[in-house]
Amino acid sequence: MATARITRIAFTSPPLIRMKEFAEFFAADAGGHHVMNFVRNAAIETKGMAVNPRTEDPRGWGTARRMDVSLAVARALGREAVRQALAGAGLRPGDVGLLVTATTTAHSTPGLDALITQVGMRPDTEFQSLGPMGCYAALPALSTARNWVETHGRPAVLVCTDLFSPYLPPPPYDKEQAVVLTLFGDGAAAVVVRPGGDHVRGLDILDTETFYVPEFADDLQIHVGDRGMRVRLAPTMPDVTAAAVAGPTDRLLGRRGLSRADVRWWALHPGGRRIIDRVAEELALPAGSVDASRAVMREYGNTAGPAVICVLKRLQDSRPLAPGEHGVALAFGPGATIWAVLLGGA
Repeated sequence: MATARITRIAFTSPPLIRMKEFAEFFAADAGGHHVMNFVRNAAIETKGMAVNPRTEDPRGWGTARRMDVSLAVARALGREAVRQALAGAGLRPGDVGLLVTATTTAHSTPGLDALITQVGMRPDTEFQSLGPMGCYAALPALSTARNWVETHGRPAVLVCTDLFSPYLPPPPYDKEQAVVLTLFGDGAAAVVVRPGGDHVRGLDILDTETFYVPEFADDLQIHVGDRGMRVRLAPTMPDVTAAAVAGPTDRLLGRRGLSRADVRWWALHPGGRRIIDRVAEELALPAGSVDASRAVMREYGNTAGPAVICVLKRLQDSRPLAPGEHGVALAFGPGATIWAVLLGGA
C-alpha cells in the first residue's frame, strides 16, 4: 500500500482589514462597545474579509444573497489555492484523481465540486464533499484524502474554505457575539496528497485520532439563520478542549511508541488566544511551540477549517520535518470534537 504524503500546501485570503478599523465600524451600534473591547484584547491585528462592511455592509442582506456571495468567493479562493498547490507540487490538474472539499459556510449543489472543471481536472475526477464540521473540518478531510491515496495510489487534492464576512449579523451585539464578530475571518487552503516515494519530499500522514465530548455539544454551534451566521461560542470552550486534549494526543503518539517529547512541532488550531494558551498549558508544550499558531491568528484571525492548514504550512515552510522527525496537527470544533493527526518527515 502506498504511503500518503503531503507535498504542497497553499493558503489564500481575501484582502485584509485592520481590526482597529473593523471595530470603529461597529462603534455606534447597540453593543458596539463590546466589539471595541474584545478587539483590544484579542491578539488579532488583521483578518481577511471578502465583504468589507466599510465599503459594502452585508448586515441587511437576505439569506439567499449571503449564500450566493459566500459560494462565489469560496470557489474563487479555493480555485486559486488549488492552482498554487498543484504548481508547487509540479502536478497538472489532469493528474488529480480525487478532489475532497470541506466547508461550513458555503452550501449549494453544485458547490465546490465546480472546481473540478474550473481548474481543468478530468471530468472523471472523483469528488467527495464533507461538512459542515466547523474548525476541525480540514483534518477529517485530510484523513479522507490519505485513505484514498493509500488505496488508489494516485494524487488527491483537499480544499477547505470558510467565509464569515457575508454573514455579518445586524445589531444589537452582546459579549458573545462580539467575540464571534472579532474572531472569525475568511480564507481557503489546499493540500496536495500523493503517493510517497524516494524522490518525493514532504510530510507522511501516519495516523489520526478523534475524541468527542458530547456533554458540551451545546457550547459550540454554527447555524445559518435569518440574521446571518449564528455562532454559539461559550466561554467554557477553551477549558473543555484543554481538559480533553491530552488523552487523544497521547493515544495517537503511543501507537507509534512516541511521547510528546518526540514531537518537533505542533500545528495547533488558532481558535483564539485562550484556547491556544490553555491547550499548550495542558499538554505542557515547550516555550515557542505555539508561536506559529499565534502568528496565524494575529494575521488572519480564526478562519475555521483552513486555519490549522495555514499553521501547518507555516511550520513546514520554516521548519520542515526531516525523515524520522514528527509533527502533530490538532484542531477543535463543534461536538465538542478534537481531531489529531500525526505527521512524519519524508
